[in-house]
Amino acid sequence: MKKEDLLELGIDEETAKSVMALHGKTVTSLNTQLSTVQSERDNANQQLEANQTELNSLKESAKGNEELTQQLADLQGKFNTIKSESETKLSEQQKDFAIKLALKEANALDESIVLGLLDRDTIKVTDNGLQGLDEQLNGLKESKAFLFQESVDPNTKEKPEIVPGGNPSGGGQGSDKTIVQKIQERLGE
Repeated sequence: MKKEDLLELGIDEETAKSVMALHGKTVTSLNTQLSTVQSERDNANQQLEANQTELNSLKESAKGNEELTQQLADLQGKFNTIKSESETKLSEQQKDFAIKLALKEANALDESIVLGLLDRDTIKVTDNGLQGLDEQLNGLKESKAFLFQESVDPNTKEKPEIVPGGNPSGGGQGSDKTIVQKIQERLGE
């Protein structure tokens, strides 16, 4: 989203700046979360590689010793299990972040409620985005429209209703004196 796009929709300069500031905060927050997850993933991958290297060197040094070879085989099994679990967890986190970003773009008012209504098992992360999410979001927008912010048509311009302040009828006061006259009267002038 660019400020020029908002200006083309007929939004004034100050409002466009405010919208872009709010949008910038959201994007910055999501980028921070993404960076954190990516650094955690990179650290986990480095640790897995280091463990695999150490395990391979132990296998080489343990040839001929059956008990040690069995322990290494057990460690390799545990390592493979942990590796697959961490890869699964990382892919789930990636899927969660992608879904949350898509919900922000779909103008969901409460992401956690909408996320709870989605069938996450049918949503797949692909190179082209999230497969299966659009169908579910469209269904929710039809059945539970109150969970999404309505998009306003920029071509529809409503005239604001201007109501003057004060009491235009002047009823109930009974005095035609101005405020200045009343103050002078009280001060004794």
